[in-house]
Amino acid sequence: MENLQITLTVVLLIIEVVAFAWLIIDIQKSKKNQAKIIELEHQILKLENSIMDLEKVIVDKIDILINKQQISKD
Repeated sequence: MENLQITLTVVLLIIEVVAFAWLIIDIQKSKKNQAKIIELEHQILKLENSIMDLEKVIVDKIDILINKQQISKD
């Protein structure tokens, strides 16, 4: 009976160690994925900023064209 209890205890300890190791590995993978997501969000923000800058340039050029047309009509 004692041998059975010792064997079951050892088996449970091994299962717990494996489960804990799996949990640590899973947490590390999650952190890597989270870092990738943050990097992608940063790239998206940079792209959006570039688009906004281009839109500003386009609006400025349209304003210049409108002003030139108004001047030529006067």
